[in-house]
Amino acid sequence: MQHAWYRQFWRFLQSREAVGVILVAGASAIAMGVIPNLLQKWWDSAWFYGLVFFGMLLVVVLGWALVRERGVGVVLSLYPSPQANRVSDLTEASRKNHSSTLVIDDELLRPGGRELSLDARMDLLAKLVDARVEEIKTSGADGSVTLYPLAHLYEGFHLGRRLARDTYSSLSVMHLSSTDQQTVVPGLTLGNHLRDPLTPDQEALLTAHLKQAPGTGGPTLVANPGCPAEYQHRLAFIVRLSFAPSMTADATGVAETGRVRRPSDATHTGYVFTSDNHEANGNPCGAHAVLEAASARLPETKDAEVFEAVANYTYRCCIAAKQAWAEQSGSTNVDVQLFINAPLPITIAVGWLMKNDHVTVIRHESSLLNAAAPTGAPPAAPAGQLP
Repeated sequence: MQHAWYRQFWRFLQSREAVGVILVAGASAIAMGVIPNLLQKWWDSAWFYGLVFFGMLLVVVLGWALVRERGVGVVLSLYPSPQANRVSDLTEASRKNHSSTLVIDDELLRPGGRELSLDARMDLLAKLVDARVEEIKTSGADGSVTLYPLAHLYEGFHLGRRLARDTYSSLSVMHLSSTDQQTVVPGLTLGNHLRDPLTPDQEALLTAHLKQAPGTGGPTLVANPGCPAEYQHRLAFIVRLSFAPSMTADATGVAETGRVRRPSDATHTGYVFTSDNHEANGNPCGAHAVLEAASARLPETKDAEVFEAVANYTYRCCIAAKQAWAEQSGSTNVDVQLFINAPLPITIAVGWLMKNDHVTVIRHESSLLNAAAPTGAPPAAPAGQLP
């Protein structure tokens, strides 16, 4: 139903565009009105009028900045269960910062209620984003894209891989602050600069925030002597950059044994190898390497320098570990198993960087973490032994 004209006008006055128009119109009128007085007072005291004139010019620039097009904000809510408050926070932030906001939820990626594969869902999502960008660009507006995502980490990784196939004038990722889950903070910008050699400033950031920083020699490759020969080509790369006390030990245990339950007490690690059977075990890995944050979590700053440095270094470490294990094991086709617990923007960036690499992300279901073994289930095998 159409709103009354005065309600539409009132809503417009509350928008960013209206503030910009008012600033431009008002400041321009004042600035132009000052010019005659400025000329008249030229031989008297032009300083006051000059300051007013240049001050109004600055306000005109500010008004233009508010009115100009600011690309597309894409709010992604890929959780099947409602996340209304968090989606609302992300949507509000997008509408404040962008000329157009596209909200994509999990239901939209299940056409007709039909379950799509993960790759098909990411492909559909990317096509929806591309369509909105093309629509915006036809009007001569900025075609940059900023993501405001809510997703599981394995979905974020695959989303990054899919988006790497498209070209945008700019592609950035925001996220909800880990401190209050309400404040939207900058994540990082996806681009080829993430593959550039690390600068001294970036190395200093990594040294301050990572246990296995460049100055320490990076992640250590640890071979699994109990791994059968047919699985020696598998390498587990474990990344713990968010608060997760048991993550490193759990991921290492799963990598060494292939079992999803802890040998000590048969509680679930949360890792799953199939979407249908959460009790199904996988195969062990011939070696593993670990990259960890030095503290509970990485700092969130007003810019993207920390996240971009960590994403760059994570990618470099994974590729280096893969090459090192290929030489050590003699395998020509190392299969990387990625266990990752990191801020979503970094996970998306790692996927973006690894668009052409053979990497399998091991899913983690938080709802399964620490769950007791089903009644009648066989006892877990000791660590390092296969069932």
